[in-house]
Order: sequence, then structure tokens, then C-alpha cells
Amino acid sequence: MAKTRQTDTGVLEKLQERLITPDVGTTPAIVLTNPKFGRNLSATLRACSCFGVKQMWWTGDRVQFDETKKGQRLPREERMKGYSNVELCHGEYFFDAFTDAVPVAVEFRPNSELLPEFEHPENAVYIFGPEDGTIGRKTLQHCHRFLTIPSHHCLNLAAAVYVTLYDRVSKLGLPEAELSGTPASGDIIIPEITGVEGEIGSVIG
Repeated sequence: MAKTRQTDTGVLEKLQERLITPDVGTTPAIVLTNPKFGRNLSATLRACSCFGVKQMWWTGDRVQFDETKKGQRLPREERMKGYSNVELCHGEYFFDAFTDAVPVAVEFRPNSELLPEFEHPENAVYIFGPEDGTIGRKTLQHCHRFLTIPSHHCLNLAAAVYVTLYDRVSKLGLPEAELSGTPASGDIIIPEITGVEGEIGSVIG
């Protein structure tokens, strides 16, 4: 358990060094609302880098940035060069940064669109709820579209991000500038899809 804790803290330390709060949002973007676990922040960062998303936002203060010894490195799977191309943004009022975007709430709701039939907006901002809850009502009021990933069981939060972005790329394509050639063995991991729980927005960490 101690080894896992050190790894998570090392990831968070590196994330904290790169935090910004930009005045202008860049689409497509990912927003995690009030996440609980640092490992989901780092995994979402990886997903953004893999699929060409330039900004990753999150709200809340439940992920703690603890002090660690200098020189602690990110785990191997979080040391890809392309991660530096993703802006890490922390702030509660992320909507203010996006003046021309389509907010998409990703959670199970009545009349939500199913991912296999979903047409992704070019300027989408994908909003995900926390591991132990749902997207807040005030946030949902700003969302233009609602998206559900059909499956039998809950998806891990980061896995839900991966699946959503992979579906986007499979339909809209990955810009040529984002292609990085043949990846090294183990560089890209497609998570196992296990599902979304039958309650509104519930995911597990």
C-alpha cells in the first residue's frame, strides 16, 4: 500500500507544478467535477494526450497534493513526452473560459444519447461526475447534450474518459499532427469496458 501511495503522490506533485487557470478554453476538452482519486487525474491526462485533447480541467479540492522527496519520478506509464502538450486547469468556473463550446454531460440520465449513435461536436467539452457521485445540478443546467456509455456495470472514471475519447476519434478521426508514429510496446493501453451503473452518473474509482 505504501508503494502505491508514493506513486500517486509523485504523479500529483508533477501535475501541481503545471497547474494553470486559463482565460480561454480550448476544445475539445475534458472536465472532471470534484474527483476523489489522484490516479484518475493522471490516467485522464494520459487519455487526453493519447487522443489529442489539449485541455483537462477539474474542480473541487478532494485531491490532495502532498509534499514528497525531490526527484521523485512519475511512474513509467505517465512519462510520455506528449503529456506536456495537455494544459492542466483547476478551477470551479470553467464554463467562463468556453464561449463557443458544446458542453456534454457524460452520465446515465433519462433520454441521454447512447455513445454508439452519438455524433460528437467538434467543439465539445466532455463533463464527468465524481467517482462517488453525480454531476451537480448547476453544472447540468449549462450542458447542451447528455451522453451515456451503455454497459452492464460501472465504468471506472478514467476508463469512461478513455472510451468516450476513443469513440470520438473513431468517428471524427485523429488530426494528422497528433499522430506519433508507432508507439513503443505498452505505451497505449485500451482499458477493459465494464459499464455504467443503472443510476444517474454513478461511476467507481
